[in-house]
Amino acid sequence: MTETALASSIASFAAMVVDRAERHATLVDEGPDEQRIRVAQRITDFAKTTPLTPVYDTVIDLAGFGQARIHFRSEWDDYLLLAEGAESLGWPNHKAVAWARRQYLHAVEDQRELDEERGDGLLGYECMRDYLDLRIDAIIDDPEAKPDGGQQHSAAGDWLISRDRVFVMLLDSPWGKEFMSNVKPAMTHAVLGIWGDKLTEIPAVDLNGMPLGNVRDVLLDTHGMTKDEAMRRARRGPVVDGHFEDSGN
Repeated sequence: MTETALASSIASFAAMVVDRAERHATLVDEGPDEQRIRVAQRITDFAKTTPLTPVYDTVIDLAGFGQARIHFRSEWDDYLLLAEGAESLGWPNHKAVAWARRQYLHAVEDQRELDEERGDGLLGYECMRDYLDLRIDAIIDDPEAKPDGGQQHSAAGDWLISRDRVFVMLLDSPWGKEFMSNVKPAMTHAVLGIWGDKLTEIPAVDLNGMPLGNVRDVLLDTHGMTKDEAMRRARRGPVVDGHFEDSGN
């Protein structure tokens, strides 16, 4: 893709993001034109260290709880729009944005540690490719917020999130508890696949230090499922009346 074509795609995407924000929240400080320019510039700057290719025809499943479009692809990962994923999950925008900001700050700390360990005086990007704040300036009604001038608002916005971070996003979403219940057997199979019988050599103890057996037998439960059954359950979505609702995947 030529630089001109990429710039055009980024500009169109930025317009869509701001238009979407305007429909769901109230833009503040600057109007839509200025915010479209800023969003496009944020993506352009990000692409200098993480080259991006636009994607137009890919929708991913959010473990049966929702869906999200993939908008960009790099050699490291695919990227979805946080606001679209959050809306599909029934997650209020301001809470999803707060989650992304926390995760980004953790990534900055991790990157700083890696840079210091490397000791070459350069800034790395290994940990900085998962979250891109698009810097939408907006507010949204929030009945849980502290009153401000008689109104209750929280900051809204939007981010590009890598597909690799979807697992963490789901854990912090309103479906976190159900999602964790769904994926436990699959995670157990993954651990067993890596460590296998070695786990029988590791003792498990209770809070008082009393022996309970070995880690494999005490802590790792596949619920009697095969690996394939566990993977199907991991994608089945919400728990309804104690049963798993099949998402059709």
